[in-house]
Amino acid sequence: MAPPIRTNLDARMGFIRDALEEFIRPVKQAYMMAVDGLSIETEVDSKDVQKKRMKAQQRAEDLSQELLLVLTLNQPLLQDLRIIACYLRGIDVIERLARHARDIANAQDSFKAFSKDSEIPGHFAESLTELGQKVFAILNQMEVCLVQQTELPSDLRNQWLSIQSLFEEISLSILEEQKSNVAGREGRLNLNLIARRFERSAYNLMRLADLWHHALENEWIHLESAE
Repeated sequence: MAPPIRTNLDARMGFIRDALEEFIRPVKQAYMMAVDGLSIETEVDSKDVQKKRMKAQQRAEDLSQELLLVLTLNQPLLQDLRIIACYLRGIDVIERLARHARDIANAQDSFKAFSKDSEIPGHFAESLTELGQKVFAILNQMEVCLVQQTELPSDLRNQWLSIQSLFEEISLSILEEQKSNVAGREGRLNLNLIARRFERSAYNLMRLADLWHHALENEWIHLESAE
């Protein structure tokens, strides 16, 4: 049986990588807006974050169709097929981060609605911002891997462990803080939601890293596991 023809596959994959970069852009914008909104100097625009999320959702749908077209027309094999499979699964993972950004922005609005000071306490804002920035750094690194088709950063698991450690510290601090300092029960729930969404974003990115390593090396790893 003759092998599938590779006609235009390289050109199509180049187009896919460009489209992937376009898809990730509004996700990054939404996420960074949600992170920056935690600072005292900046107020999050939750409606704009939602617009970015909807744009990412539309681009995700378009990109999925393009990937299916490549599968249909070019019948890629081996690494090409694994990369396309990773992209198809990764689209949902990355789009989920835009949803997390929306939830984080909405939680900030909700906290301020219940807080007499209308601000997240400084020490929580600082630690949550640090957590969000750590997650955003991994998102940037994964974008480079997917678009440029490069190997995973060697310290990726250490970054994940650092995020887990910081998340646990923040969660404990929220639990131990006096209700009056965190806008009562509702405020505490909103702070927990923000921290949890950041942690889940990182977890999803680590699962994507597992997929990407398999796409390149045909070997499964589990960077997000405890062991």
